[in-house]
This record gives sequence, C-alpha cells and structure tokens, in this order.
Amino acid sequence: MQTVTLGASQLGVEVVEVQPSAYPTNFLTGSQTPAGTEVAKSYGEVGRIPDAMVTSLTSTFEGKDAPNPHDVAEAIVKLVGQAKDSRAVRTVVGAPFGSDQANEDVAPARSRVVEALGLSHLEKVA
Repeated sequence: MQTVTLGASQLGVEVVEVQPSAYPTNFLTGSQTPAGTEVAKSYGEVGRIPDAMVTSLTSTFEGKDAPNPHDVAEAIVKLVGQAKDSRAVRTVVGAPFGSDQANEDVAPARSRVVEALGLSHLEKVA
C-alpha cells in the first residue's frame, strides 16, 4: 500500500486503507473440510485449529453482539467525508485482534524508511 500511497500523492490522490475485522459473510459457508480427516487428526492440537476457528467465529457471528458488516461501509463514508490530509492512513473497523497495535508499532519504521529513501515530500498529497 505504501508504494501506491506515495505514487498517487503527487496526482492529488489520497490513499487510505480500511482494515475490516471478522464480519459475518458467506465465507465460512463456502469453506470445505478435507475428506481425509485422519491426516488432520495426526497433527494433534495443530490439526484442531481450523475447526476451533470456525466454531469461535460462528459463535461470534450468531451472538447478540455480532459485528455488523454495515460498520465497514459507515467507516468508508466517514473517511470520504473527512478533509484532505486529515484521514488516518489505516482505519481498523471492528475487533482489531492486534492490528491496531501493529499499525502503531510499524508507523515510525515506515516513516524512517521513506525519509531514508528521500521520499518524505511524497507523504503530503499535492
């Protein structure tokens, strides 16, 4: 994303990233389980991870506090309505599962790399 952001900035295009969390979609209904379950069983605890994830997500999506996919659309509308150069580079929508902290931790390193490459001037949208 950083390359697109820097490259488009001088064309007057501001690039931002929306990072949606887990939301109920038809993704899980289309997932398939392997025919040979004995292989997964041979992996022990590791082999049970996919089923545990599906079970956890399914219960989250069916609970009374299930995330609403409309939250993602609302976040996009909010970003579009913000003034140029005031938008966050990355917007996490829903439960962050650590992505918010990862974004915060990586930002200083990203800025140092951009500066070291002599590209800091591209961080401002023309």
